[in-house]
Amino acid sequence: MDKQKHDLLEIYEEFHANMDKPGFRPLIRCASKIFDAPVLFTDNQYRLISLFPAKKIGDFVYDTLLKTGCLPDETIKAFHEEYLKKPGTRYQPFFEKDGLVKNFPRIFAEVYNDATVIGHIAVFLEEKDFKPWHLEAASILTSTLRIKINLTSQVPLVHSYSLQSLLNRNTTKQEKARAIVQLSKINKEPALLLVAPLDQIKSQHAFASVAINYCLHNFPSSLPIIYNDDLVILLTNENEQTLLTAVAEKISEYLMQYKILCGAVNPVTDIYSLPDYYLQARLTAIFRYRDEVTNNNLHTPLYYYHEIAPSPLFLYLSQHEEYACFIHPALEKIKKYDSENNTEFYMTLECFCKNLFQKNESSEHLHIHRNTLNYRLNRIEVLFGLDLNDYKTLLSLLISLEMITYQK
Repeated sequence: MDKQKHDLLEIYEEFHANMDKPGFRPLIRCASKIFDAPVLFTDNQYRLISLFPAKKIGDFVYDTLLKTGCLPDETIKAFHEEYLKKPGTRYQPFFEKDGLVKNFPRIFAEVYNDATVIGHIAVFLEEKDFKPWHLEAASILTSTLRIKINLTSQVPLVHSYSLQSLLNRNTTKQEKARAIVQLSKINKEPALLLVAPLDQIKSQHAFASVAINYCLHNFPSSLPIIYNDDLVILLTNENEQTLLTAVAEKISEYLMQYKILCGAVNPVTDIYSLPDYYLQARLTAIFRYRDEVTNNNLHTPLYYYHEIAPSPLFLYLSQHEEYACFIHPALEKIKKYDSENNTEFYMTLECFCKNLFQKNESSEHLHIHRNTLNYRLNRIEVLFGLDLNDYKTLLSLLISLEMITYQK
């Protein structure tokens, strides 16, 4: 154990001795010597920064990065789905020898700071050569790379910081005013806001950087960032509003390929109220995900808040622990009565409410005579003490039935 600690200390010192040399190649060459294996280092969008040795090794990922400097989206997706299924937003170095890498086992590691992923490394070991100290050495390498990146990288775009500030409800008025001035240089209202909640799995968080690069490359006027573990994209209105909508739907279709669904608010007419628009778009995305899971409905490439309101409101209320206290107490009693007496009062009342208390439409929907509907409604009033002619009672029942939809 003492020898291993001594060896790791030497590794740490060797990495740091190379950190001050220009570029990243000295560090990666040093890592290759320590691991006695090929090593590559990419940025957060899987574009090559450095690798050693500079020759093909017979692995698709390594050889593709050597030749083209970047990886196809399909390859990135495949590796994410294969190896980053576990919950969490970041991952420590780990060794894999099965699946896509069975012919060339390797160590994967993520280089990240407190806020974002800033790069990835891979050490192409053979299975027989793997030792536990390799993971510790990989961790030292990621720490060294993080320090070097933070020391040499440029200050991030001021527009990204401005958008972060405006999305945060706790930002001071003075800070918001400065952010609005900065964004006004690129944003002409009305704009459009896309929000894609990222599941708490490593694969989607790792892919978010690729999605940001896609937006910046294909739609230069877009402003994509990661905020609260969501991918948030502000589309500025440099062109016609219809073209802005077309751009939003193209981005949505791109994200759908990688099982990332988003919601949108259009138009965004008051940049100061961006936290409200953000919440609307996020709830719309969650509603869309529920719709996809429940009804397998992905025919519409993008859901807009104004098209599905007020459903996001009921979804928002259902996320609060105390929401059940606002459900009309008669509904649970009616359900229990139906179960014990083989009646259909709950279904009848639900249909009556969701047909906006229109008896003709309700009876047609239930495929029963209007007299039968009247009989059932009268029995509901008598048995459960409800006045179905009272506006507040009907409104309370309707809202309760909508909220129950989101109970799970």
